[in-house]
Amino acid sequence: MDTSYFSEYAHLSPGNADKSKMFLGTDLSKSYADSRPVYTAELFKTVVDYCLETRPSLDLAVDMGCGSGASTIGFARYFNKVIGVDISETQIACAPKDIPNCEFKVGHSDKLPFIQSGTADLFCFGTSFHWVPQAETLAEVDRVLRPGGIIAIFGYDVPSSSIQAVQACFQRLWKKVFPFAAKETAQVMERFRGLKMPYPGAIRNDDIKLKLDYTVQDTINFLKSTRSTQAYLETHPHEDLLGEITQELTQALETSGAGDVYTITFNIYLLMAHKPAN
Repeated sequence: MDTSYFSEYAHLSPGNADKSKMFLGTDLSKSYADSRPVYTAELFKTVVDYCLETRPSLDLAVDMGCGSGASTIGFARYFNKVIGVDISETQIACAPKDIPNCEFKVGHSDKLPFIQSGTADLFCFGTSFHWVPQAETLAEVDRVLRPGGIIAIFGYDVPSSSIQAVQACFQRLWKKVFPFAAKETAQVMERFRGLKMPYPGAIRNDDIKLKLDYTVQDTINFLKSTRSTQAYLETHPHEDLLGEITQELTQALETSGAGDVYTITFNIYLLMAHKPAN
């Protein structure tokens, strides 16, 4: 899919959203944990293979902006220890408690006193780098990473469908809710194409796709987990946006003959760079 489609919405994002209130509520954090898509095994293996080019021993990974731990869990099978960090106490409360080599902490991306300098083999951001103070955070990344360690920035854009009628529903929805997203969301829509990575020789991968079979209710649950949708609903308390989308999607699926389940695609972006060994 041509990802330039999403760029047309980037300018809609305002600069007045309060990031300190993002994903702090218990209900929203639980919705995030239950409804956000899980990254593919291909993504984790791609990052790990890149790590192994310079770090044959995978001791520690730091997952910044971990939310409820989706990417933290994905890296746990490869690293001796993974520390997931998030600013939201309620997100951390929703993270799993039964994975022995995962530790979850509330913290800020630019101040990680509980992680020693030069100890991390991987420092990653899963759909979170646009929220952090980037210059200060990159300085902290450099402090924490071992020589040869890597920084990885990855995530996904909004879902799309090959069913024309369903995609038309999505387009109408984005035009409604994107003006209620924070301006930083523009970086995600543009897949961080303008970002200068902190180390030389950085690479990017835009080929990984996340395809999921969704029902209409799955789609609604995902939308309820997004801050832009929540902000729209808070601003329009008398408008039944989710009810309208439910009706439109149901009609679109009936018209297309697709049945109750349809495939949606999230396009994944991945940027990586090695910290120089010397």
